[in-house]
Amino acid sequence: MKLIDILDATPIDIGYRISFLTNFWREPLLRRMERETGLIRPELTVLMCLDFRAGLNARDICEITEQPSNTVSRAVAPLMAKGMVSRRQDEEDGRRKLLFLEPEGREALASAMALFEDAERHLTASLSPGERDLLKDLLDRMARDVPRWQKLPPYRDETPHG
Repeated sequence: MKLIDILDATPIDIGYRISFLTNFWREPLLRRMERETGLIRPELTVLMCLDFRAGLNARDICEITEQPSNTVSRAVAPLMAKGMVSRRQDEEDGRRKLLFLEPEGREALASAMALFEDAERHLTASLSPGERDLLKDLLDRMARDVPRWQKLPPYRDETPHG
């Protein structure tokens, strides 16, 4: 039995396929990225967030990515030590520490993203341009629907507290 055969044997026909593709696409790239750039996945996530919007704090990154605060904190410290990220006090709220992407971080992010972009071209090579656009639109619609279905069972904690 080939590993691919499980795609037709699971009752989770969409979610499993997304997970299957993600694992085969992302994991080898993350290992290569770590070897070539010294970055690990949580660090890449922080760099991507700061490239998206400068001046985020760690809590903002947790909210954007659904990563636990200890994961984000453990990513920020080495990025600062490598000179890829800097931390500055928020001028409007002195209690907040804001994070900024530095040139070294921007360079490392560009290198990692080039690797992922090349791999995405291979991932979607079996699709026509129209199919690729349709897939992107469908995935975008599903991603934008996360706030709605994230509140529903089985995601919502239904156990009584206290």
